[in-house]
Amino acid sequence: MRSDIFSLIQTTVCKGLPILLSFLDDALILGLTRIGITMPWLQWLSAVLLSATVLYWSWRFFYFLYQRFFAHSEYTEA
Repeated sequence: MRSDIFSLIQTTVCKGLPILLSFLDDALILGLTRIGITMPWLQWLSAVLLSATVLYWSWRFFYFLYQRFFAHSEYTEA
């Protein structure tokens, strides 16, 4: 039971972390530019976080497809 809760928390954090970081970065960009402070590193950080999020979700999707269609076929052929 305890490992199930730990697994749920770990899964939630792993899935939500890229989205949370991207949201925080965008909030900083909007908030700081609204008060007149511009930080160039936040601009490229936003692009890096967006790219990392897209790569992460692409990897998760292809890993899901691999497990769904290819991993089980190895066991059924033997």
